[in-house]
Amino acid sequence: MHAELVTALDVHLAELHALRHQLTDARTIEPGERLDVVLEIAASAERLAHTVHAHRARTSVQAGNSGGVSAGRR
Repeated sequence: MHAELVTALDVHLAELHALRHQLTDARTIEPGERLDVVLEIAASAERLAHTVHAHRARTSVQAGNSGGVSAGRR
């Protein structure tokens, strides 16, 4: 796996870990706070998906230029 993807996954997992603590901490929460955290989780997942798709597009183009077959188009 490319280092960029591993880094993006590490960032996503760190964000999820921190956000999970916001959901599970024993404290009083404000109205709508849980929804805000869930939306932050979705945004983190979206950033990871964007990175993965961008990497796939770059590697597919590179494979096409070298005469190879990309993994998604066999």
